[in-house]
Amino acid sequence: MDLNKQLTEVGKLASTHGIKGEFKFWLNTEFYLVDELVGKQLFLKDNKNNFDVYTIERFYTLKNKLIVKLEGIDNVNDAQKYVQQIVLFKNDDNLVEKEISLLDYKILFEEKNFGKVIELMNNGVYDLVKVKSTDNKEFWIPCVDEYVQEYDDENMILKVKNIEGLM
Repeated sequence: MDLNKQLTEVGKLASTHGIKGEFKFWLNTEFYLVDELVGKQLFLKDNKNNFDVYTIERFYTLKNKLIVKLEGIDNVNDAQKYVQQIVLFKNDDNLVEKEISLLDYKILFEEKNFGKVIELMNNGVYDLVKVKSTDNKEFWIPCVDEYVQEYDDENMILKVKNIEGLM
């Protein structure tokens, strides 16, 4: 059984944090956490592809940084040897999900190719996509039910409706 196929690389231990064996954890930008991590297994991979397995003892956010404490690593000296190691989670644990980016999605309007998404933005209330139409016009579409009919992530298609007033 190949362990690499059962695991997903989700980030790395960036540095130590404090003196009690905690780490600053960098989560890859394509992922977001979807489940509680305390008590779950975390796999560390070194530059020789060797794995160490730890249980997460504590996990919290401090000033927009993710901090993780692993069972059995109780001081900064023990923690130091794991800095910069790759962090992996078991696929079956479903602890992270991939962030889906709408960038480069094809826009379908009235069942015709209308253009593609060239930029993304969040205005604090909802997401918006900037569309470049097939006739080179650019405009923003809010990602709300009034304008978005369907997301087809498999085919990278965004079906839109009622956009006449936005162009």
